[in-house]
Amino acid sequence: MKLRIQTDYALRTLMYLGYTGRSARAEDIANQFVISKDHLVKVIQLLAKLGYVRTTPGRGGGVSLAMPPDEIDVGEVIERIEQRHTVLDCVTHPETCPLEPGCRLRRLLIRAEDAFYKTLAGTTVADLCLHQRRGGMANLPLEPE
Repeated sequence: MKLRIQTDYALRTLMYLGYTGRSARAEDIANQFVISKDHLVKVIQLLAKLGYVRTTPGRGGGVSLAMPPDEIDVGEVIERIEQRHTVLDCVTHPETCPLEPGCRLRRLLIRAEDAFYKTLAGTTVADLCLHQRRGGMANLPLEPE
């Protein structure tokens, strides 16, 4: 299963905000990760709609976490953004498969997807930031709070 770029940018944004512990401008985040600012702004809007970040418009504004990083479950973030997009249409639309009912492949893929999300569940943004202090985000020219 491949995650969409939108999910990648969302996770990077949450990690950045969790790591630095302060508000940031979309432009600064985009520059740190060498990603499109325009695309990132859309991702930040989605994160705000989902309640993970809050935005402050205008000069001196920016984006910040709407809750402590230890309350943001990575599995939940991915599932809410991806909306359980699956590897094959037959998983979500079994009526499109001539092998249904009873296709073993469909059941296998459902179990695999469930295992994917179960593995992610319980890991928080704070957990990711803790490990980042020894690499990853620590490689960027940032100062954590």
